[in-house]
Amino acid sequence: MYYTHELLKWNGWGYNDSKFYVNHDKILAFSGSRYPIGEQDLPNFTKWVLRKFHVDLGNPQKSQDIPQNLPEPRVSEEFLDNLKQLQVDFSTNGLDRLIRCHGQTLYDIETLRRGTFKRIPDVVLWPTSHEAVVDLVELANKLDIVLIPFGGGTSVSGAITCPQDEERTIAAVDMCQMNRMLWLDRENLVVCFEAGIVGQDLERELRKLGLTVGHEPDSYEFSTLGGWVATRASGMKKNVYGNIEDLVIRVKMVTSRGDSREEYSCPSCFLWT
Repeated sequence: MYYTHELLKWNGWGYNDSKFYVNHDKILAFSGSRYPIGEQDLPNFTKWVLRKFHVDLGNPQKSQDIPQNLPEPRVSEEFLDNLKQLQVDFSTNGLDRLIRCHGQTLYDIETLRRGTFKRIPDVVLWPTSHEAVVDLVELANKLDIVLIPFGGGTSVSGAITCPQDEERTIAAVDMCQMNRMLWLDRENLVVCFEAGIVGQDLERELRKLGLTVGHEPDSYEFSTLGGWVATRASGMKKNVYGNIEDLVIRVKMVTSRGDSREEYSCPSCFLWT
């Protein structure tokens, strides 16, 4: 439905066009033009890799291709019919489900490249509003469906990994379509964004207005605002702007019961000019 795998690696970190590779001279190089080291040979980095990891650059280990024997989705027609009535986009496509079954732990990457996941989401959902999320949680409670929120897929805590012995239907709730700036109070330097906006997109929108949030975790290019809040994320500029809990003043959320709640805090700083 929303083909992130056309842009991002399905089995690792980052963009498909940006990666290390061994050139014909057995020197490590980096592809693509997104980063300063793009389209360059890296002889000093090559020496460091050889010295630290003792790898054989003449015999690179190839990752497996995209698995074709993925677990069949365990999802009822009743659930799918209800999703259609709610006008929530969904997919039971194998690759859509595989991409949203894991984060970026070493275990996740090793499993993607050499092994298999016993359990992956049975269906991927794309809500477009807070009200749609309320409807999804109510439906999940009614039909005993497991919901796992999915942001940028950068988690290293195992939070988005499917329970491998779960027998119920598992639905990954991909928040990528909830990515709008809802309002800006310029006088008080407060802004409201939806949870699914990616860090670099959030900063791009604020930069147009001469503003910044100042929160830059290492996963900034791919992680989402909702993920930052859920994991109490920290960024490289925390000594200036603070961690995410220092920046958030209000969160509108949906509880596991389907209730809509708002929580307030009092951070030390809001937006910065």
